[in-house]
Amino acid sequence: CEAPAEMVPGDAGWTSLARRVHRIKPDVFLLNEMPFGRWIASGAERDNRALIESHRAHEQGISRLGDLGVAVVIGTRAAMHDGRSVNQGFVWTPDRGLHTVHTKQFFPNEEGYYEAGWFERGELKFRVVDVKGLKVAFLICTDVWFGEWARRYGRQGAHLIVVPRATPRPSLERWRTGIAAAALVSGCYVASSNRVGRDSRGQVFGGRGWIFDPAGKKLAATSSTRPVAVATIDTVVAEGAKQEYPRYVEELS
Repeated sequence: CEAPAEMVPGDAGWTSLARRVHRIKPDVFLLNEMPFGRWIASGAERDNRALIESHRAHEQGISRLGDLGVAVVIGTRAAMHDGRSVNQGFVWTPDRGLHTVHTKQFFPNEEGYYEAGWFERGELKFRVVDVKGLKVAFLICTDVWFGEWARRYGRQGAHLIVVPRATPRPSLERWRTGIAAAALVSGCYVASSNRVGRDSRGQVFGGRGWIFDPAGKKLAATSSTRPVAVATIDTVVAEGAKQEYPRYVEELS
């Protein structure tokens, strides 16, 4: 999807998104990076009050994921883990609730994206999880530029890599290329969702969610008139792709 900046459950943006998701009825739905409330990392200095507000916004948002009417929702949230401020990837299902999977490991430090001052890496845990028979792995936004982890996920048998983002408009083509490359090197489907629009601080997010197949072919893309896009994930195709070039090439010992 491409979801509105500063979305809050119950507001017009959330209601519209939930309505579209209900109409399409996907089996799995990927939210963008830290989808609820302000994008706090636009501030150059870490503000603990803003961080707590973000935690609360995401707790509230997660409590309303049932509004989407989907069997599996994937996203990230601002949270504290073992005393560290983390950007935490999660899988949510109505029966099990929230299951945390991964913490973002790589952070930019530049205008609008001072994440290195707000978040820490948390536990190094690039792992694949089974979600109702679909093997899913996370590369949260900047993580995708470290392609060795996409290859590792492919060797672990992942079917789908998710790349939730909060990225600006001018760099969209770069992100499209990087996400397609993650599919090519891993032999996985790769799906990415993003924020869109101008927030209360004037920061503009570029939108454009994509789904690529294991050959790096674009299967679906969002737009301003189509903020939710879907594609079929064929696990047999993803498993077979691991035996094709360049995935089968031996690693350095």
